[in-house]
Amino acid sequence: MTRRLRWVPVIVALALVAPAVALAHPRGASGDREFTTTPPAIEALGPCTDQAAASMPDGVGHDHLDITQHRFACRMRQVFFDGLRDELGAQQDVVLGEMDVENGLAAVTVTFPESGVLFFDVSNPAQPQFLSRYRGSQCEALVTDVNCGAFVDLSTDGTVAFLSTQALTLLPGDLPDLKARPVSLPSVEVIDVRQPRIPRLAQIYPVISLGGVHTSRSHVIPSGPVEGGPRAPGEYVFSVANGLGLEISRLDRDGGMPSLAKVTRLSIDDVHDSFIQNDALTGRTYLYVAAGFESGAYVYDVTDPARPQLLAEWDLTPQCSADWYAHTIDVVVRDGRRSLTLDAESLDLGNQSAADQRRGCGQVQGNGDKPGPLWIVDATEFSKLGPAVDSGNDAVEQLRAASEAALVTTWTNPAGRAGGDLRFSPHNQQIVGDQIYLSHYHGGVYVLDASAAFRGRPERPRELGFVVPHGDEIRPAGQPLIQPLVGFFTEFPIDRPMIWDAVFYEGYVLTADERGGFYSFQYEGDAG
Repeated sequence: MTRRLRWVPVIVALALVAPAVALAHPRGASGDREFTTTPPAIEALGPCTDQAAASMPDGVGHDHLDITQHRFACRMRQVFFDGLRDELGAQQDVVLGEMDVENGLAAVTVTFPESGVLFFDVSNPAQPQFLSRYRGSQCEALVTDVNCGAFVDLSTDGTVAFLSTQALTLLPGDLPDLKARPVSLPSVEVIDVRQPRIPRLAQIYPVISLGGVHTSRSHVIPSGPVEGGPRAPGEYVFSVANGLGLEISRLDRDGGMPSLAKVTRLSIDDVHDSFIQNDALTGRTYLYVAAGFESGAYVYDVTDPARPQLLAEWDLTPQCSADWYAHTIDVVVRDGRRSLTLDAESLDLGNQSAADQRRGCGQVQGNGDKPGPLWIVDATEFSKLGPAVDSGNDAVEQLRAASEAALVTTWTNPAGRAGGDLRFSPHNQQIVGDQIYLSHYHGGVYVLDASAAFRGRPERPRELGFVVPHGDEIRPAGQPLIQPLVGFFTEFPIDRPMIWDAVFYEGYVLTADERGGFYSFQYEGDAG
């Protein structure tokens, strides 16, 4: 989740960090038509479509802060809830964010007013057990009350956690907390969780950026021969260096404590998140990038991470620099077909310029006046996605035509509700089999059947199940002592609930409410 266009210019203006680069490169000339997010497609209704459509009340008489007005579910049952009051102690006003689960260990970020991670034993995902809290540094709130505990990722074996941290100044927004570290550098904090009840900071790995690291994802590149060039096996971490690109580092476990060492840096005009996969069709390792406002997606070959090769780009509206915000990305191979799923986070950053409106970029920067889309794209042949340029001018018409041709179908929420400024926005996604598990902020969690689209049929994913988490215990919203120049959490809608992430694990869906607790749900189709 991000609002980088709101705070990066402030950083540049105050000269707090490295010299600025443009977040969106110039685009070529284009026509004035606007691409809608719903091309001709088969409208497939699922068993929960109608109920999900009724689960997004809005308007006069509805209170988005009252969690009792959001008791919606279909074919998903709550099996566990922990309000976290005992675990958090005196500091109840923390905000929970992103998640990861590996090898029976779940990690949930504490994103504000300090960074950190909550660890849970989920070897029995129906009965998670709280293990520990790792406390990082305090969030600064002089320039903006940014989410400083931005993202957490676990190594495949679940013994190392990587906490992405964002910071714009070195000044906290509250009085010093003696239990937390002072504000740290924009970095990746490498945490040793071999003993998850006693997480230990192993390294602070600084990353040159415009305000920090938004996400870091680890990946193991296997050994063995592969066609098409050399392979460099090992454990790597791919970190989004806000405003500057993506840094690749290697994980070293020699000597016991884990540490990162820089391999190379990809210069990309804009990056939000990534997904790395050892490809089932070619055996090579591909890095997929969700490129924020700059583009939809990029694809790189990182079989040898020291020598990344740009392979493809996909962008429905390459003439626009601030319409859809490409947020998260996932990829699956079914029956010899590679499908890419990409969602756009809904934002309202003010009106588009008159020139951008004439180009067909919509009325609002971030398209918050429209339902947020989840696109499914045929990426079987990268060459058909369009001419790829990760910095510089795109070949607009060629890229748009190729991207439209590769689009299989689009999902939007069944109520047709506009995303607003994150309120009813898609956020994180995970493909499991033929299903997509999607977190949707105030809209809760969806289970979508994408089996038809993954096989190339232009059929909208069906709502198999959904839930709006509504545990009774909620926690207060923290406010910094210093009012920031640019608000983030002070402007963020404090709806109940707000779900940033949901992770399928061993037949259950684990999720955390931003200002609520930690849940385990089960979709009835996953039972047994």
